[in-house]
Amino acid sequence: MNKTNDNQLLITVSSFDDFMKCTRNAFKRVEAGLPPKKPINRLSFTSQADLFKTLSPKRMELMRFLKKNGPLSRRQLSIKLNRAYANVHADIKVLFPLGLVKKNREQKLFVPWDEINIAMQLAA
Repeated sequence: MNKTNDNQLLITVSSFDDFMKCTRNAFKRVEAGLPPKKPINRLSFTSQADLFKTLSPKRMELMRFLKKNGPLSRRQLSIKLNRAYANVHADIKVLFPLGLVKKNREQKLFVPWDEINIAMQLAA
């Protein structure tokens, strides 16, 4: 990762218990008078299956294309990717609420991240 995290996203697979542990550790740092750790833009999934279902190869292709060629409308994106509008629309409906795709002032879609890192344990 680069020195700044502003345009970087870390995607993880972690349980609710892991999330709570991180939250408790952050509160302990604050209670101890320590500065908070630098924020990391993070998106967590509860299972590898959910991660791979959500970030399918077609959705990853869409995000890469949009990052390179955006901002674009859904229609422009579907034409340039040679995909059905309905499929592109469905993919955006999944990616948008997660913050993986956003809209600019003109309501065109773009990917706000320069780098997305995926981290997961291979063994429990």
